[in-house]
Amino acid sequence: MKTTPVAPAPTAPFADKLAYYRTQHTSRGVNITHQIGTPIIVLGIPLIFAKPRIGIPMFVGGWLLQIIGHRLFEKNLPSTHKGWITYQLTGLIHVCEAYGDMLTRRSLRRSTRRYRRTVDETVG
Repeated sequence: MKTTPVAPAPTAPFADKLAYYRTQHTSRGVNITHQIGTPIIVLGIPLIFAKPRIGIPMFVGGWLLQIIGHRLFEKNLPSTHKGWITYQLTGLIHVCEAYGDMLTRRSLRRSTRRYRRTVDETVG
């Protein structure tokens, strides 16, 4: 039987809150919806003030994408109701880590291909 993790107290260290956030984002589907939705929200925030007709739909659409991801893939709700600012930061950090991991894997693949080409040219 799956136990539901309990959110840390508001006074808990940020690392504990980030660890809790990760327990609420374990499926590939929710991670994909967040990797798309979070940048849309972040880009939409300044546009809400500069170009509301673009910013508001971006902000709302990004949030809807994330909520749908939670409901479909994790069967839970976003953690924001447990601490709005804290879990916005943990979400942003989590998505930045995911993009960092993707870029690292891409870089490793490219360097591996480059190394193999160099070896093939040297040997062949």
